Amino acid sequence: MGGGTMTASRPLVIVGAGPAGLAAAIEAARAGLPCTLLDESPHLGGRIYRRPPEVFQVQDPEGLGRDFARRERLRAEFAEVADRVEVLRGTSVLGIWEGPEVLWATGDASGLLRPERLILAPGAYDRPVPLPGWTLPGVMTAGGVQTLLKAMRTRPGRQALVAGTGPLLLSVAHRLHEAGVEIVAALEAGSPSWQTGAFPSEWGEWDFLQDAQGDLEGLTRARVPILFNHTVFDVQGRDGVERASYGPIDPEDWRPVKDRARSVDVDLVVLGFGFIPDTHLTVLAGCRHEYVPERGGWVPVRDERMETTVPGLFAIGDGAGVMGVQAALEQGRIAGITAAEWAGALSDAEAATRRAGPLERLRVLAELHAALSQTSRIRPGLIELIAPETPVCRCEEMTLAEVRAAVDAGAKDLQAVKLGTRLGMGPCQGRNCAPAMGMFLSQVTGRLPEEIGRINPRPPAKPVTLGALARMGSRPGGRG
Repeated sequence: MGGGTMTASRPLVIVGAGPAGLAAAIEAARAGLPCTLLDESPHLGGRIYRRPPEVFQVQDPEGLGRDFARRERLRAEFAEVADRVEVLRGTSVLGIWEGPEVLWATGDASGLLRPERLILAPGAYDRPVPLPGWTLPGVMTAGGVQTLLKAMRTRPGRQALVAGTGPLLLSVAHRLHEAGVEIVAALEAGSPSWQTGAFPSEWGEWDFLQDAQGDLEGLTRARVPILFNHTVFDVQGRDGVERASYGPIDPEDWRPVKDRARSVDVDLVVLGFGFIPDTHLTVLAGCRHEYVPERGGWVPVRDERMETTVPGLFAIGDGAGVMGVQAALEQGRIAGITAAEWAGALSDAEAATRRAGPLERLRVLAELHAALSQTSRIRPGLIELIAPETPVCRCEEMTLAEVRAAVDAGAKDLQAVKLGTRLGMGPCQGRNCAPAMGMFLSQVTGRLPEEIGRINPRPPAKPVTLGALARMGSRPGGRG
């Protein structure tokens, strides 16, 4: 890939400046290892710790909740070592080749980095759940609503139906209520154990559970209807959301009980069915992956120090398996410490001492996540929400009927469906359609998810202009 193109060498490159990437940079820099941190956003912190624009002034920090306080603590940690971290904001990673070589692009420039060690922290994205009307303006993901509320302090609607599963669902409903949106109902597809507070005492120390309980109590005080084993069935409207129907689902497989549907007038429908790890870069880098449903689907195989099957390449945070912000922080610390150890900045003994705390905290968090995921793991009955004419691939406007025709013609995995229908050939490269259609294929063919496979990504992993690629060889952080 390098050819005659200038390739800049770096001791450590970290892709993604969310909690995991920031924690890795902090630990590496503390140990004296210089690193380069790349992120698509102009601000550090990722989606969970996203900050408002600079022109906004925070007059009541306590009113922004505990996420704001946690973000400020992490920012303070990073500020202590910032002089040892090269930060490239607004920079996308388009591909990774053996070496490794990392192709980046920003604005109208691009170039290659050759890191001695590479940490990938690309994060996760909202799990798409197709249903009739899901492409109407006014249907939003929980993550999208969270971004509007946190980054722009914008109220996205007046009357909302919030549906999905997991603690984020009630968190978003609570934040919407506080922003002045009327919550018609919050529909939890499962019947989660975190609502009862029945956990081992050591788990009670985690802010994660305290947040969930706080959101549940806040919605209860506001008399917001919270319905378990319920979900949204469809959305209607001409130029935007005008109404939606919802009802109960089977507690075991989440199959909708459509003859018990009821309709409500709303202008906002929020869908929050968990997250999918963004594994495009780890796949392009040649890492081996495995299917782990309780962590969101396909994830890179790693050892306890977060190293993948590609030597010197680490994968951390929700992009390596969805476990939440606290686990992401601990994984980032472990990877940053290990990278510094292997670079000779830390002795083996000192690295082991620094890793001990994060490793133990991560062990407890893994147990907690495993218990929570049993009730909020996506169930195949939701596929019955999709009508034959429902678009399932938004980029290429493919319907469920077209996917079904490909299956009837002999397609038995996602790659075969892609070749026969254009599914996953759009700019998102299957991020929106592959999770749901993988579940559909598994259900109608009787094959395991591992046999259904994935839609293989190709570089560029993110959209880029030809002008930027034409300026290959630019210096990181500036024009060539």
